[in-house]
Formats: sequence, structure tokens, C-alpha cells
Amino acid sequence: MTDNKERVLIIDDEIAPRESLRMVLKDRYNVSTATGAREGFNIMTQNPADLVVLDIMMPEINGIEAMKEIKQRHPDTEVILLTAFASIESARSAIRYGAFDYLTKPFDKDDVITVVERGLEKRRANINLKVEKDKLWSRTRYLEEQINSARQNLVMSYEGTVKALILTIDAKDHYTFNHSEHVARLSVEIAKVLNLPGKVKDRLEQAALMHDIGKIGVDEIILRKNGRLTDDEFTEIKKHPVIGATIVQQVPFLEDAIPVILHHHETYHGRGYPIGLKGEEIPLTARIVMVADAIDAMMRARPYRGALPMEKVFSELRENAGTQFDPQIVELILKGRISLE
Repeated sequence: MTDNKERVLIIDDEIAPRESLRMVLKDRYNVSTATGAREGFNIMTQNPADLVVLDIMMPEINGIEAMKEIKQRHPDTEVILLTAFASIESARSAIRYGAFDYLTKPFDKDDVITVVERGLEKRRANINLKVEKDKLWSRTRYLEEQINSARQNLVMSYEGTVKALILTIDAKDHYTFNHSEHVARLSVEIAKVLNLPGKVKDRLEQAALMHDIGKIGVDEIILRKNGRLTDDEFTEIKKHPVIGATIVQQVPFLEDAIPVILHHHETYHGRGYPIGLKGEEIPLTARIVMVADAIDAMMRARPYRGALPMEKVFSELRENAGTQFDPQIVELILKGRISLE
């Protein structure tokens, strides 16, 4: 039959107090005894006690050192020290090393029962708290996994919607087919040379893919016009950054894309749109996409012109560095550090 009583180990080199304590506690607990610290360590290795009553004054290894060893090996075990009146201060100071309490010799039976029970109550409370913490941690991890799974599904669903919208834009404006993908690739290449962190590059790629998403709200006739735009038509085109930012701002985890979508037509000299930001007032990610956007546009045939040769693309970048484009980014491209292929 299994003994469910809590286990108490008494370690004392003197037989009288050791046996007296055993007799006081044996009816309530499963009591073992040891004549010294080493014997006590062996017992604890084989069958750890819930609580140890330990004499301070013992040969070879004293009670304080034995207590430190026991607490290190068995941190959940509570330790009560036995001390003569002359060693009370030592017992009190030992509490900071992990002792629960102390008993003075000669001890009172009721005091022994009270202190031992309090020590075991503390252990029970600590074990229960640990169990509850483990349950809470397990539950928290489960909920985090569920949230992350739901979030990932939502992200995948929204990304699928974004890609569908991008394809819709390409269908509306066939001259810019695959334009967003090319801008995203080139933007990431620029970000790599600028040594931007991995997370920034990932978010930049996503933002660059969506930079023209606002064109979904622009009249298809204007997007497909076979010639230069009138002032009124250009005014309509200039609305697409704000339209795009309005679409994306409804999704919290795409908030990093908003600065790119809203400001990728701002120019370095401050004459761009929709706000007219200047220089480094323009977010770096938007400045990167501005250059990538312009390069891809120049390399594509338009209704009113053919694709520009690379010499002309480089010439346009050089002439507009510091006015339309961020000069640092242009310099990296002109030095051949970024492939435009």
C-alpha cells in the first residue's frame, strides 16, 4: 500500500534530539533519520524529503553548509534548523540562505508540530503555485499559437487580396504589367546595399508591391490614355497615394506600408505630392521606392515613347539627383552597386 504521508528527514548527530523529533512527528508524517550530512544527502538522493529538520552543530559538515547543499539539489524542499540558544543568531542569519525557520533546543513538542506544519504548508503552496504557473504558461503558449495561426491566416488572406488588387491594376493599365513586382525587387536590392535590417527589407518589399494600389480608384480611361495627360487628368492620378493609404490603413499589420504608399511621389526638392515633403522629411523607404519606381517606368515602353536605353536612364538619374531623387541612392546605382536587370 502506498504511503501518501509527506516525508520528513531529521539530520542530527545526537541520538536524543533526533529520536525525540522522530517520536513527535512519526504519527503525522513519513519520518526518516540520518546521523550526519552525508548520510542525509544519500537519503535525499534516493527519496527526497518534503522537509528536512537539520541540526546546525554537526561534525565534518555543519548544518548551514548542509542546508545550502540540500537547497541547491532540491530547491522545493523546506529546511528547518535545530539550534542551541547560543547559536540562535547563526540560525536567523541562515534564513537568508533559504532556511524556512529554526527550532531551539530543548524544543517544545507543540512548537515542533507547528513549525513543521507551517514549513510543509509553504511547500504545498509553492508546489501548487508552480503547477498553476505551468498550466498558465501552457495555456498562454496554446493561445499564442492559436492567435499566431489566426493572424497568419488573416495575413495570407489579405496578401491574396492585395495580389488580386495588384493584378486588377495591371489589367487596368497594361503598360505597367508586372511593374509593382519589378519595383519591389529593385527596392529590396537598394535596401540590401544600404544595409537595412531584415525586417525593414521584408516590410519594404510588401509596401513596394502595394505602392500603386490606390490606382484601383482612378478612372481606367485615364490609366489607359494613349498620350500625355491633361492637367485635370494628372490631378486625378495624383490622388492615388491617398487612396492607397486609405485602403491599407484599415489593416493594422500593414501599417508599415502606409508611408511608402502615401509618399512614393514626394520629391527630394519638395515639389512632389500629395504633401510636398522635402529631403529627409520623406521616409527612407518611400525615397527608395521613388527611385525604383522611376527606374522601372523609364525602362518600360509608354504610349508616347519607347523604353529608354540604359545610358538615358543613368543620365536622367544623374540630372535629377538632389532634386527629384535622393542623391545617396542615385550614387549607389551610378556606381554600379545595384543591378537594374
